[in-house]
Amino acid sequence: MCKLCGNVFSKKAGVAIISSCPQCHGTSLELITLNENSDEVYLDELD
Repeated sequence: MCKLCGNVFSKKAGVAIISSCPQCHGTSLELITLNENSDEVYLDELD
């Protein structure tokens, strides 16, 4: 997640590792890990 604009994106695109935000090109990033053991599941689906 970009600390400047709040954009959330994957740090990996194919074999390339992204080191700056694709939206604002900022380099102040925060790593967010997926907690698969959590009871809460977030889906990116439209109802």
